[in-house]
Amino acid sequence: MKKLLLTMALLGTVFTVSACSGNKDVVSDESSELLAKPEVTQAATKEGESFNDNSETDETGKYEKIQYGIYELYFPIIKESDKIRGVEYLYDAYFAENVNVHKSINRPEGTSSAEGNTQLSCCAAAFPEFAVDSEEKQITRDEMAKSKNELIKTRVARAYRESDEETNVSYERDEEADRNKKMKHEFKHVDVQAVSFALYESFYETIPNLTVNVYGMSYSTWNKYMPEDDVYSINDTKAMMTALAENNYSDCDKLASRKIDKSGVYYMDYSEYNKDNIYKQLFIVAEFDEMPIDYAVAINDDMNYNISNSQDYAKWKEDNKDKFIE
Repeated sequence: MKKLLLTMALLGTVFTVSACSGNKDVVSDESSELLAKPEVTQAATKEGESFNDNSETDETGKYEKIQYGIYELYFPIIKESDKIRGVEYLYDAYFAENVNVHKSINRPEGTSSAEGNTQLSCCAAAFPEFAVDSEEKQITRDEMAKSKNELIKTRVARAYRESDEETNVSYERDEEADRNKKMKHEFKHVDVQAVSFALYESFYETIPNLTVNVYGMSYSTWNKYMPEDDVYSINDTKAMMTALAENNYSDCDKLASRKIDKSGVYYMDYSEYNKDNIYKQLFIVAEFDEMPIDYAVAINDDMNYNISNSQDYAKWKEDNKDKFIE
């Protein structure tokens, strides 16, 4: 499996995470040097070693200030006792060497790991007001606020991968001609997906409200937007997704919903949502009601599974039913 890539936006403080198959987010002002987004692989960090030799506690004693190359990052300091097993926190998202560790830890019994979409994944360090000590940093902070609202506030994912005939993976092409190229797509299903939310609720007095909704689009509704032969382009997909968002997914059936106010690992059982195979695609929308500039968050959904033993999985699900988005 190819290494996970982190797409960096705005001085390394906002990341959207995607596998080689994921879609890169594009911020509105591509001409701004502040919004340049070079791709970097996750830094090598072995368990038990310091995450960063250039880290220190900030002047307030509340944040870990980390020099990430030329970038200055602020991670909230929380007690080890407040951390939850299986949750990917900011250190993991930026520096962890083993990108599959959370996939292994959070695998439900009776399932095996599978390749799938990772479109909810993202993370953002904080940029506290006290860190602004120059006009340049104020400009950076203002631009970061805009970027966080564009990239982090609302995340939308598709449950089933739509792989094209040329590459056998789904990904965002940079050239307009490629984005308009129509190709045959194959839908690859997974049964279960886990999502880790690091919300840092023990650090902040209040945190933004987060709601996760799951929608199902029937075959007939899909064909209102896309051709029945599944030959379409990236821009065709973007047009459909824009229309769905503008209509608040009213063309789809709402299959599950949950308000999430605590860090943890939560599960979506696609095999249950679509047990009668009436939906062509499922959409997952994770939306915060606001995204403050000094709020830090990490989301990881690179954990897809197929059921290999239905009896073992059913027992595990019953024992962990409080973790499911239903």
